[in-house]
Amino acid sequence: MGGDSGPSVTVPACLSILRRHLTVRLLLVGDESQIKLYLNDLSASVLSRLEILHTSLVFTSEARPDTILRSGRDSSLFLAVEQVRSRSAHACISAGNTGALMLTARHLLKNIPGVEKPAIMAILPASRAGGFTYLLDVGANIECTANQLFQFAMMGSVLVSSLAEKTRARVALLNVGTEAHKGKVEIREASVLLAACKEFEYVGFIEGNQIFDGLADVIVCDGFTGNVTIKTSAGAVKVIQNLIHQSIRKRWYYRVFAFWMKPFLRDVRRALKPSRYNGATLIGVQGVIVKSHGNSDRAGFEQAIEHALRQLEFDVPDLIAKRMQIPIEHFVG
Repeated sequence: MGGDSGPSVTVPACLSILRRHLTVRLLLVGDESQIKLYLNDLSASVLSRLEILHTSLVFTSEARPDTILRSGRDSSLFLAVEQVRSRSAHACISAGNTGALMLTARHLLKNIPGVEKPAIMAILPASRAGGFTYLLDVGANIECTANQLFQFAMMGSVLVSSLAEKTRARVALLNVGTEAHKGKVEIREASVLLAACKEFEYVGFIEGNQIFDGLADVIVCDGFTGNVTIKTSAGAVKVIQNLIHQSIRKRWYYRVFAFWMKPFLRDVRRALKPSRYNGATLIGVQGVIVKSHGNSDRAGFEQAIEHALRQLEFDVPDLIAKRMQIPIEHFVG
C-alpha cells in the first residue's frame, strides 16, 4: 500500500515477478478491495502463488515513524514485517514510510548479534566496479562511532562479496578530503580500523566527486551524509535529463541530430533510469528487509523484489551473522 502510487504500481510489479519466477510465492499485505482491482485475468499458476493478508489501515509516509509501535500495529507496513518475524515470509519489500519500516524491523526482528546499529544500504551507478557501488548508511543513523562505521563496512563487504561474487570487496570511507588528517575524529579513527582489516580491500578516503567512479564496491558514511548524498544525486540526474530535453527542443537541427543519436540517447536514459538502482536494504537485522523508493514505478518495484530474492538466494543475513560473531579485535588485532 506504500509509495506515491500504492497498489497501482506494487501489484502489477508483483504479478510480473510471479510470471518470471515460477517458484516464488508472494503475500500482499493491504486493503484487499484495492489490491483485487489489479488481479484480473490471471493464470492458475500465478493465482496459486498469490495470497492477500487484508488490513484497511495504512501507515502513511507523513505519519511520525515513532508512532507505529503505538498506533500502527494493524497497519499493512507493521503486518508485512510481522510476516518475516513469524516466518510466514522470507523477506519484506515495502515502498512505505522509511523510518517506520526501520523501527518496526528493529522491534520485531532485532539486530543481528554483534551489530550495534543496522544501516540502510543503497545501490548507486558506477562507471567501473561492475556498474554498481553500494553506499551505507543512507539515513538510519545520523551520527556514528568509528566502531559502527567499521561494522557498516564489514556488513557491506559481506553483502557485496555474496551478490557480486567478489572474493574481496573494495571498501572506502566518504570524507571531505583524501588526506589522512582530514575529516571528523570518528572517520579518521574508522580509517585506522579499516586499514588494519584483512577481510576486505580498504582503498582509503574518497570525496563526493569520486562516488560514481567505481573506485570502491562499498562506500561507508554516517546516515546524515549518505542521505544527503543519494538525494542530491537523484536531483542531479533529473537536472541532466531536463537539460538534454530542453537542448533538443531548442533548434530544429538539434532534433535531427537527436534522431540519429537515438541509440546513444536510449543507452544514456537506461543508465540513468532510477528503477535500475531501486531497492535499499536494511542491513544488520535478522531478516531481509528491502525499501523501495516511494516514487518508484513498476520496474523499480520489481527491481526491489529482485534485490530481496538475490539476498535470500545467498542467505545474506546468515552470512553477516557469522561474520559479526567474531570480535572486532580478530580482524584488526
